[in-house]
Amino acid sequence: MKRCPTCGLTLDDSQTFCTNDGTPLVADKSAYDPSATLVAPPGTVQSTQPPPQAQQTGWQSPARPTAPQMFTPVADLNQQTGNRPSKFVPGLIGGIVTGILALFAGFLPVTAFIGVSLLCIIWSMVGGAVAAKLYVNRSPVPVRNGEGAVVGCVAGAFGALIYSTVDTLIAYGLQAHDIEVFYHGQGQNITGGMFFAITGIFGAIFVFGLSIVGGIIGVAMFESRKSYHMSAPPPPPPGYGGPMSGGYR
Repeated sequence: MKRCPTCGLTLDDSQTFCTNDGTPLVADKSAYDPSATLVAPPGTVQSTQPPPQAQQTGWQSPARPTAPQMFTPVADLNQQTGNRPSKFVPGLIGGIVTGILALFAGFLPVTAFIGVSLLCIIWSMVGGAVAAKLYVNRSPVPVRNGEGAVVGCVAGAFGALIYSTVDTLIAYGLQAHDIEVFYHGQGQNITGGMFFAITGIFGAIFVFGLSIVGGIIGVAMFESRKSYHMSAPPPPPPGYGGPMSGGYR
């Protein structure tokens, strides 16, 4: 006897199809059992879970390398943090150096004093350079020419103040009488007070200006560090920028 696997109708062995629903009939019941559970051998079933994010599947194109990271100059990073020392102390010391050097002319004879007093303001360049040297030593980052001009300006302000007050008053006390005698002998009615008032004003102006120049020169002389430490970026990884391989299969 044959039994329809669909409706369960029992038929004669000579029947090929079920007379009820037309299902093909088989001789062995175990050859077709819709209620049976399929059991596959171990290791033959493939996982249906999606692959990890970093894993490349057969239909995906390979990931392209990212562009190399750009390098940032070290000096720019230090400027962003504001890591700069104060310019007050180097400028003060440079101004004092200028005042001391300019004071020496007051102890010279009157004929030498007149010439040297006009030339000694060049010593303010030395004071500006000294201020720049001290500032370079205190700065943890390279110093630019503009900063040398600023610290020279501070040194020039202190140097001009010392020159127009302390140095001029000391020179007036030492040279005023001899200055009047010298100019009266030349037929010029110039008093000691007039002479030192003029030289004090113009001398202070030149001290201020030349100290700025000395600060710029000092940075050029004493700053040996480079403003930018830029290293060449590494070459791109193999395959970067080339045609994409892979594709649908």
